[in-house]
Amino acid sequence: MKKGQISLDLMFTVIVVILLAQVFATFTQELSQSERTTGIRAQEQNILNDLTELINQTKIFDENRDSNFNINYRIPFIIDPQKRGKQDCNITLHRSNSPNTYMKISYKSIGLNEVAVKKDINFNFLFKTDLNYICGQMIDANRDNWGET
Repeated sequence: MKKGQISLDLMFTVIVVILLAQVFATFTQELSQSERTTGIRAQEQNILNDLTELINQTKIFDENRDSNFNINYRIPFIIDPQKRGKQDCNITLHRSNSPNTYMKISYKSIGLNEVAVKKDINFNFLFKTDLNYICGQMIDANRDNWGET
């Protein structure tokens, strides 16, 4: 075996190792971004489910138009693994006279714009305008003007 052959084999091995390391790094980064997106989407869906439950409880307790109930809910913050601390989000409750009713939550960050929507909700309330909330805000179902049923 010649010296040139050993050097060529060594160079080929180094190139293969560098390429494999790059592929592994890219795969790890994509996996991390996918986990981040899935985690934030799950948090958004949980908040929308909690708001749906709040609306349903409000309808149950105020069924006979008796306003002597008190339901409070603090909207949780979004936890983003790539950022420190709690992150804000925006929530919109929309109900019109059409069947196009929905709740939407959005979270925007560098490299991520995650929006979750829950449609066809039976609010049983007429909002004069869209209701907008932010993460961390306290919703007092007795105080907020959700309109007439």
